[in-house]
Amino acid sequence: MVPLFLILIFSLFETQVVKGNHYKELAFQQHLCHIPIAGTRGKILDRNGSILALSLQLYSIGVNPRLIDSPEKVAKQLSPVLSISEKELLEKMTFRGVEFIWIDRKVSDEIASKVKKLNIEGIYLLKEETGKRFYPNHNLACHIIGYTGIDDQGLDGIEAIYENYLTGKAGLLKAECDNFGRAIPQGKRELRPATDGCNLVLTIDKFIQYLAESELSKAIKKYKARSGTIIVMDPQTGEILALANYPNFDINKYTSTPKSVLRNRGVCDSYEPGSTFKIILAAAALDCGKVSMTDVFPCGNSMQVGGWTIYNANDGLASEFGYENIKDIIKYSFNTGSVGIGMKIGTNIYFDYIKKFGFGSLTGIELPGEGEGIVLNPEDWSVSSLATIAFGQGISVTPLQLVRSVAAISNGGKIMRPMLVKEILSSDGHVVKTFTPEVEDVILKPSTTEKIVTILEEVISDGTGKKAQIPGYSVAGKTGTAQIVDGGVYSANKYISSFVGFVPSRNPRLVMIVKIDEARGVYWGGYVAAPVFGEVGRESLWYMGVPSEKYIDKQDTALKKE
Repeated sequence: MVPLFLILIFSLFETQVVKGNHYKELAFQQHLCHIPIAGTRGKILDRNGSILALSLQLYSIGVNPRLIDSPEKVAKQLSPVLSISEKELLEKMTFRGVEFIWIDRKVSDEIASKVKKLNIEGIYLLKEETGKRFYPNHNLACHIIGYTGIDDQGLDGIEAIYENYLTGKAGLLKAECDNFGRAIPQGKRELRPATDGCNLVLTIDKFIQYLAESELSKAIKKYKARSGTIIVMDPQTGEILALANYPNFDINKYTSTPKSVLRNRGVCDSYEPGSTFKIILAAAALDCGKVSMTDVFPCGNSMQVGGWTIYNANDGLASEFGYENIKDIIKYSFNTGSVGIGMKIGTNIYFDYIKKFGFGSLTGIELPGEGEGIVLNPEDWSVSSLATIAFGQGISVTPLQLVRSVAAISNGGKIMRPMLVKEILSSDGHVVKTFTPEVEDVILKPSTTEKIVTILEEVISDGTGKKAQIPGYSVAGKTGTAQIVDGGVYSANKYISSFVGFVPSRNPRLVMIVKIDEARGVYWGGYVAAPVFGEVGRESLWYMGVPSEKYIDKQDTALKKE
């Protein structure tokens, strides 16, 4: 008996004294609850700090089916509050083999309050680890911002591209709990704090974005068009100030939006640009030296190329003498004259300039799903390809590619990388990363851009783009009216109406493309799209505080007199 007693004493001593702290820690660990602490997703802001997206910590509602005594009664109580059918609620509350299942996630504070007042045993209100994303401006910049999933993870747009910066890192509270999983008030606790996600500052200007969306919508409704796109860029930096497609959608309700509307057509979809592409033709012709400002080309109403008949637009603008120089060919948008210019410079030179401008390649914009457009290699061009590509058919581009190319005309020949993000800030406001303008290439001589600007100014003052005029400012640009390919052939009654240009023409602050699909009745780009450019440009310049050229002239005159 004595040895057994000694063994027992020794065992007790070893358990309570020698290994006491070890077993105490094991007991503590068995009573620990792991409570996640949410790290809030970062905000998305416009260039001036206006909030475009933020996350809110909301309640979700769960149930322990084992604790529901009367599922039918509880379902009848909850159904009108949650707007969920009694049948669906019953299925969850009678689900066997689990102690917890979600009923509804991330509900409004109003709904959470109503559920709490019902005080139903087995129904829980819990704040989840992730928040619910909220977009206070609803439709504004929807195709740029994108959207998040139920767990606050980025699914499209900037939300997806910058997921690693925006997402917060969850913290963890380890708390000593009782048998029911409730934290013991005076129990031990260990805390690993959560880290909130970074905030993104975009290049977008909320006012210009709203203005662009509003004017695009008005034009589409006025002409009963199918859809449209507008992009506004700073040609000196490549910063996107506005990018909008119509129809658009309320980001807060994206799950009920058709996939075709979610698509960012300004970045993803390509189209035949029509006469707006004559800007690229003229730049290539003058820069390579094959064409001068005084050379003239046949501009009759039609011409034969490779067995095909090419016509000028039926817009009432006929060549007075039958031959025109490059300035008047672009000003009055003669297709036949453009063909002559294309033939003069040749396939290989024209193709090289098309590629230099970035067509057929990604621009590198920070958005998912960007399209490259369609540019065939020269060996795949048919006999008529050079002729049709000269006036913007037989080639496909994205609106973003075209507006960036015209920006290069306006800024002295520099191809700028498009920018959507200015900087990334930590949750406490410190700069994590700054983005600066990037010149990808210089593709034109200064003398070439000077000539093209002069030509495009005349398009506005005396050509097809008069409705893009902005009082007090010189404008440069080009109209386009392109037939849509429908069923493998060019449609006789479906057109893309477009305008691309910049203002002020000699010291540009804005370059803009307006593209409207399938306008009814009047469909000429100069009538449908050019006025949108004029209105958005006029109000944006006023908002930006850009003085009119008449005011500058008066100031210069006054200074000279002094």
